Amino acid sequence: MGQYRLSISLVLAVIFLAVSACSTPVAQPPAEEKVLKVGSVMPFSGPASFWGLAERPVMEIYADLINEDGGLKIGDDMYRVEMYFADGPMDPAADAAAARSLIYDKNVKAILGYFGVGYYAVSAVTVPEKIILDCTTISMGAYDAKKDPYSIFGFPAVEMSINQALAVMQAFPGAKTLCWVYASGGNVDVEKIYTPVDEAIEETYGVKSVRVAYPAGTLNFTAYIAKMAELGADVLYMYGQPLEVGLLAKQRYQMGYTWPIASNAALLDIKTVKGIAGSEEAMQNICGDYCLPWELKKVTVAPKYLDMAIRIRDTFEAKYPDKELYAGAFGTGVPAMGHYFEAVQMAGTTDPDEVMGVLRGGTLETFLGRYTLSGAETYGSPVVFGFPCAMSIIKGNEIIYLNEEPLWDVDHPVGGVEMYKPITK
Repeated sequence: MGQYRLSISLVLAVIFLAVSACSTPVAQPPAEEKVLKVGSVMPFSGPASFWGLAERPVMEIYADLINEDGGLKIGDDMYRVEMYFADGPMDPAADAAAARSLIYDKNVKAILGYFGVGYYAVSAVTVPEKIILDCTTISMGAYDAKKDPYSIFGFPAVEMSINQALAVMQAFPGAKTLCWVYASGGNVDVEKIYTPVDEAIEETYGVKSVRVAYPAGTLNFTAYIAKMAELGADVLYMYGQPLEVGLLAKQRYQMGYTWPIASNAALLDIKTVKGIAGSEEAMQNICGDYCLPWELKKVTVAPKYLDMAIRIRDTFEAKYPDKELYAGAFGTGVPAMGHYFEAVQMAGTTDPDEVMGVLRGGTLETFLGRYTLSGAETYGSPVVFGFPCAMSIIKGNEIIYLNEEPLWDVDHPVGGVEMYKPITK
């Protein structure tokens, strides 16, 4: 009888263990980490190299911090970000070659933050391979919404220049005449194109526009400064590289003028600006793009992006204690990365058609505010972001916040005048 009870006990124990084993979840092996490869074409050589060299380390830090946090969760998978760069020296053929190297040698899924002038050459490489290209609107004359379904425009340079200029004008209430300064060249009739815009700005804002063009490569601006004075300029808005902006500032000071000079690009560090302008006095009132998320006053940045921006800033300062973080990195490079990373997470996949489905007319949080992509009227495509159009100014020996004139909707014309009409290929 004892043996019988023992046998029953053993059988019950075996059954209990078997049931317990069935009810206990089987440990799953950790999911294999996936890799998301993205690239950027920026100038690392040539006269515009200071822009690319200043932006690259900030973008690299952003990728490193994402990986430090465990990567990007896309669908059910976690992805580690690999960031690759290629030299695009603001030359269409060279920029296209750089894009090819990223696509075919590095197998990137997207090219982010391109601000060169060769959109037509780069898109000819990206579109057939279904590579998402996030770039500027500078050379969108070659854009065709139907033929280029994988392009998005995170840096609306054409529109933002007007909003930037207005931000500076509004910061100087006594200023009534805005002088647009740029290098002449090509077969574009600037006066004909922009006369309706100038008239609309004057009607809407009470700001008179005058224009002064100089030959490309000009280093002596004295004759053109005299022309600006003759036209009654109060504020200058200059499309030019830092060397040109600095020399114009130096020479206008030597001629006894203190006009604010606004540049559509972010300013380089104070030491470099002073070196070009020649003195602290000459560089006063130079203004530039200042879209640092923690400095914005009129545009609200979502907490997750504001926190990440501050982490990027703090990491940069710790890693490069002798350098100033370049504000332009938060104008093109870092936001373009954020646009794509946000979109793939919303789509739950890296499939380019699914990602573009999210981007076309969608609403995204970004490092520079929340925008509904709404460029359909202006560019024939909904994939154009707005921009905070924040500006800085040099006061004393510092670059500080000046003002903003946010671009909430890229289809919003100035005084009812569209600033740009799409030109198909």
